[in-house]
Amino acid sequence: MKTQPSIARRDFLRLAGVAAGSLCIAPTFAAVEGTSDVPRSRLDRLTTGTNVCRWFRYPKSESPEHFANYISAAEAAYMAQIGLKHVRLCVAPRFIMDPVSGNILEKHAKQLEAAIERFHRAGLLVIIDIHVDDDHHDELDPKWRDRFVRFWGLLAARLSRFAPEWTILETINEPICGDRKDVWDSLNARLAAAIRHGAPRHTILTSGINAGGIDGLAKLSVLPDRNVIYSFHCYDPFPFTHQGAGWTSPAVRPLHDVPYPSSPEAVKPLLAELQQNPDAKQLIEWYGRERWNKEKLASRFGQAIAWGAKNRVPLYCGEFGVLPDRCKPEDRARWFHDFGQVLAENRIGWAVWGWDESFGLNREMRGGKPVVDAVVAQSLGLKP
Repeated sequence: MKTQPSIARRDFLRLAGVAAGSLCIAPTFAAVEGTSDVPRSRLDRLTTGTNVCRWFRYPKSESPEHFANYISAAEAAYMAQIGLKHVRLCVAPRFIMDPVSGNILEKHAKQLEAAIERFHRAGLLVIIDIHVDDDHHDELDPKWRDRFVRFWGLLAARLSRFAPEWTILETINEPICGDRKDVWDSLNARLAAAIRHGAPRHTILTSGINAGGIDGLAKLSVLPDRNVIYSFHCYDPFPFTHQGAGWTSPAVRPLHDVPYPSSPEAVKPLLAELQQNPDAKQLIEWYGRERWNKEKLASRFGQAIAWGAKNRVPLYCGEFGVLPDRCKPEDRARWFHDFGQVLAENRIGWAVWGWDESFGLNREMRGGKPVVDAVVAQSLGLKP
């Protein structure tokens, strides 16, 4: 969750309200050696990464120049230079999948393959993330599911030419399926089988319902395939990471200057102006009572660690970040510092959202060269 099309499809109170939340963590990769067929070399390449959000998903331009050169070879090399080892390349289905037949759209398929090759040449592993965060699909429609399975079978066969050591295939971004475990378990198994048929040696990445959060992970049935990594996304605590986001619920849209860490005392100044918005007031009161800090983040991580240890599978944090627009810079810096420490202390593979969106590294081109958010980069152990 982060941008408008993604949030609009979710029940905000389920994701961000008074109950669950989902902070992402994995057991150390070492904990699953001998029980998983995912090569250690691939797990090592997942230790530091970023989402490439706007190349094949909501591009500012759909010109041939954009799809050919959005990230240059020099920029890809810079990404590796600062310490990134992989990218999660977000691909909206409309650019690659015929919505009627499920066939691959040849034009953009070739451009996608060229992008993969560019990252590989820079020494970056690529996760192909089919990023269905818009409203142009229906996971509850059996016909759509059939088309999507057909599409993934064709795409996996096509991408199988890329080295398995450097290419991971992710079934779908943030599955929802009406939050029906039975629907997603069935579709997930079909997608994994289609991918495995087309790409016998490639690692598969998947996640649970409830938009890929920890609640969905807890409900997920582990696949019989042992060459699979299990992912979940983390935007906890939501009132802080998404404060003021215009695409969220009426409880979150008016929020600004939400403090981190949180306590009843820290949020008290915000409550007076929220008297006319009971839902927002209740949300901020909850946020204060929960006392979000590094220890709280680590506690959330423990829930996923327990699931991974129980099922003896490798986990991965595929998204996290904080929207900066209405957030105090010093509070955002504290959150990334704490989050980065918890990631490092638990040896978690991750991809920050995003390289080219404001929740994370927020790359900007200045004088023809990429410049990233130094606070975020340094908190995550990168060296821009």
